[in-house]
Amino acid sequence: MPKPLATAAIIMIALASGACSSTDRRPAPLPTAGAPLSPAGSSTLGGQPGGSVAPPAGQGAALGGTGGSCNASAASFVVGELATSVTADRAKEATGAEEVRILFPNQPVTQEFLPGRLNLDTNDENRITSVRCG
Repeated sequence: MPKPLATAAIIMIALASGACSSTDRRPAPLPTAGAPLSPAGSSTLGGQPGGSVAPPAGQGAALGGTGGSCNASAASFVVGELATSVTADRAKEATGAEEVRILFPNQPVTQEFLPGRLNLDTNDENRITSVRCG
């Protein structure tokens, strides 16, 4: 009867190791009222699709922004380059934009127009195909 004994031993080891795991699974605290929320799975530049997270419309000045301006033609030099955080930072600095988002093919995006945001459109090879504000 070695097989039932081995099975029982494996089950006991699994239960014992589970008992050692942490049971502290408290949910993350809720954000404060009026604080901008970041979409699930998003991050800032260089992370995953979407680039930086913008404050809700009308709150730019309340959060220290100036409403922003963006001169997309000043970043035309990045067209054809790989869309990396370094490239996005260079484009942001050249245009005077407050934030940058890298847009990937077929990625759903919000349609609000933010004058201080620079959009870098990319192709399937992650090359920047166009630079525009909004």
